[in-house]
Amino acid sequence: MARIVSSASLKSALTAVHSARGKEFISSDPVEFVHRYRSRKDKEAAAFIAASFAFGGVAQIRSFLARLLGALAPSPHAALTGPRPAPERLIAGLRHRFISTAGVHRFLGCMRAAYLAHGSLEKMYGKGLEDTGAGARERLALFLGGFRAEWGRGLPRQRDFLFPDPRKGSACKRHNLFLRWMVRGGDGIDLGIWNVISPRDLIVPLDTHMTRMGRWMGLTRRATPGWGMAEEITAAFRAVCPEDPVKFDFALTRIGILGECTPKRGGDCGLCPVARVCARRRPAGRN
Repeated sequence: MARIVSSASLKSALTAVHSARGKEFISSDPVEFVHRYRSRKDKEAAAFIAASFAFGGVAQIRSFLARLLGALAPSPHAALTGPRPAPERLIAGLRHRFISTAGVHRFLGCMRAAYLAHGSLEKMYGKGLEDTGAGARERLALFLGGFRAEWGRGLPRQRDFLFPDPRKGSACKRHNLFLRWMVRGGDGIDLGIWNVISPRDLIVPLDTHMTRMGRWMGLTRRATPGWGMAEEITAAFRAVCPEDPVKFDFALTRIGILGECTPKRGGDCGLCPVARVCARRRPAGRN
C-alpha cells in the first residue's frame, strides 16, 4: 500500500532531485545519441530508434545504438526514406538482446513505411488526435498500431515487443520516453521538437527504476507495473506540476540507473534529495 506523503513534502523532494540531476548526466541516457543530429528530421528518426531499443544495460544499449545509427549514417532519415529500402546486409549480424537481425530490419521497414505514408512521425501520431475522444492511451495505441500493421508475417514476439499495445495493459515505457523527448524541451535533455501535444498530456515512462521509486515514495498503490501504474504515478507528478508532470522522470530515474540506490545496494540517504519522502530511508549510521 502506498504511503501518505504530503503534497508540500513531495513537491519539495521532487524539486530538489530535479535540480540535482540535470543535463550533465545525459551520457547515462540514450537521448545523448539524438542530440548528435542537427536536423529536425534526423532527430525524430534517431529518437524513435534510440527509444525503441532502450532496454537492457546502459553499456549494451549504447553499443547497439552506436552500431545501428552508424549503419544509417550520416542521416537516419535519409537512409529510411531513400528511393530503395535499406538492405538487410547493411545491418548484418546486428541484434539487440532477443531482437534478431531480421527483427531490426523489419523495424526499420516499418519506420520507412510510416515516413512514406505520413511524412513525419509527428503527423502519424497526430492522426490519433482526429478522434477528439482519444486519450493518451488510445492515441499511443493508434500510433503503434500503424507500425504493427506494416510488420508482415512472422516474428510476432519481436513485433509485439517493439510495438506494444497499451490497451492490453503495457506501460509502453520506451514509447512514452520517445514522446517525452519529442514534446518536452528547454532543459538540454528533452528536445521539444513536436507541437502536436502539450507536455501536460504526457505519461511517465515506467521502467524498473520509476516503478521502484514510485513505490518507495508512495506515488502508487499498484503492485503490478503497467499502464495503470504509469497513469497513477503521472497523476502524483501532475498534482505537483500540472503543466509538465514528467519533468521529474529523468532526474528521479538517475538514482537507480547510476546505481546510487538499488534494491541490492542502498545509497547514502543523507545525500539523497528524495530521502524525506522515501520509505527506504534508513536510520543514520546504517548502510
